[in-house]
Amino acid sequence: MKITRDEARTLAIRAQGLYPEQPFASISAVVQQLGYVQLDTISVIERAHHHVLWTRLPNYRPTDLPAVEESDRHIFEYWAHAAAYLPMDAFRYTLPRKAQIQKADKYWYDKDPTVMKTVLRRIREEGPLMSKDFKMEAPRSKNLGMDWGSNPYNLALRHLFMEGKIMVAYRRQGFQKVYDLTERVLPEHIDQRKPSVEEYLQHLIERDLRAHGLLRQREMGYLISGIQPALKKTLHRLVKAGTLTLVEVEGITEPYFAFPESLANRAPLPPDPPLYLLNPFDNLVIQRQRLADLFDFQYTLECYVPAKKRRFGYFALPILQGTQFLGQIDLKADRQTGQLLVQNTAWVNAPKGSHEAALQQALEQFAIFCGTATVTWR
Repeated sequence: MKITRDEARTLAIRAQGLYPEQPFASISAVVQQLGYVQLDTISVIERAHHHVLWTRLPNYRPTDLPAVEESDRHIFEYWAHAAAYLPMDAFRYTLPRKAQIQKADKYWYDKDPTVMKTVLRRIREEGPLMSKDFKMEAPRSKNLGMDWGSNPYNLALRHLFMEGKIMVAYRRQGFQKVYDLTERVLPEHIDQRKPSVEEYLQHLIERDLRAHGLLRQREMGYLISGIQPALKKTLHRLVKAGTLTLVEVEGITEPYFAFPESLANRAPLPPDPPLYLLNPFDNLVIQRQRLADLFDFQYTLECYVPAKKRRFGYFALPILQGTQFLGQIDLKADRQTGQLLVQNTAWVNAPKGSHEAALQQALEQFAIFCGTATVTWR
């Protein structure tokens, strides 16, 4: 099937929940649609997971999230391509990764079985604990690596979490994780059967196509190593069965895959769509090469770039309106003075002066969300 570049972009944006036919009803519905929402501790503006949720749920407030994780248990924390909130019904599809990590001698850092047993015993006996509840009583192992890993208890908690023996039960005191045994956190009705390789791959394909509308093979299972040969076989089996359709996008030689029924969502967006300020970790922009190929938008998060080499700013956000990325805007929430600081604006694909009113409106709404009263231009 052949479609235009703009149709492909529309399909992708609708799948991302930015222009849904029906507004999202809840936080868990957003996480379910996106597959996962990346967690991040950077707070130059509001944290990434809050920003991504607010972009899809205009009435969302950061104080809404704890109940969904702690009380409702509709979402949980684990690893997607990075630390993320995942839908609780996706729990069983984290089991293959956990099994691999359990068998390994290290995960980024060497494991210390003695300290891990101590940490697990204390959580079992004392209940939910934070990293600060463990004092540095044990000497540092010789092979723990950099200074970041100098606390053996922090490493033990990380290893136990990645192995699936403990979960984040909730967060407290400035975003600090509180860990408990998995069996005490996980709802009883959740399927805990380890999926077969084919079930796991089909889950990844369905999750990613639901979230993005259409994808090339290499864009599925983002940053999961070693799956591409088997993924290719599964994709071709699903195409042959009619479950998936091969899609040719105008100007792009590599084929895309999509669900046949989802292709109806490529109809033009409503006139005068709102302008969005997207987080650098937003699901729509996290795959930078996909962003460049499909949307013709080159984007780099420059907080990881040396200051002298930055072009747009430390934390510049992509500006999206309709199917076009219009540029970047570098923002900082100065909570002491109650100002959202606009430190730089760089327009592309937009005539000068054509979007200032829409941008100002978006900034005023975003300032309120970030807990700042005013927008200040530098």
